[in-house]
Amino acid sequence: MGLKRIFPSIWICILTLTIFLTGCISGEKEAQDKQIELHKQTNASTKDENDKKETGQEKTVSGVSIKIEKALMLEHPDQKEKQVLQVQLKATNKTAEERHVDTFEMAVYNHDNKKLKIYPGDNLGTKLAPGKSVKGNGYYVLEGKGPFRVEYENTDTKEKQDWTIDKWTDMTAKASEKK
Repeated sequence: MGLKRIFPSIWICILTLTIFLTGCISGEKEAQDKQIELHKQTNASTKDENDKKETGQEKTVSGVSIKIEKALMLEHPDQKEKQVLQVQLKATNKTAEERHVDTFEMAVYNHDNKKLKIYPGDNLGTKLAPGKSVKGNGYYVLEGKGPFRVEYENTDTKEKQDWTIDKWTDMTAKASEKK
């Protein structure tokens, strides 16, 4: 007789506990969803503000801070009628993990939105330890006119950032003839 009285009480306790836990889990999920949405809104507004700024602006891609410090127009060593755009970068790993920084993850587009070909120079490509910085260059065969749009996309995370290069230093022979 005692077992028959305890059995319904056990079921009521289990049912109450299940309902309570379900409520806690769904409340936690809603809180996480709100945090994610707030993070997306913050990133979107920050990205809009950053897109308005010029070259030299430091931007972060997957925890790596990247700054385009300078752009130079150089003579193409093999083809005298062409030039090469040298993009000087500084990257700092702001994460606790090793990150890869590579100018081959960077694309440069001219004023007509045509992608420039990578010139096989001493292009930056390295693994960056946590908290460490590196300076290096990316080289691109110039076609068309500027301003130039630089897009860096982390191939692992697919996170992107864009810069605009509207000022560069002309280091070609033509520039020295004009002086």
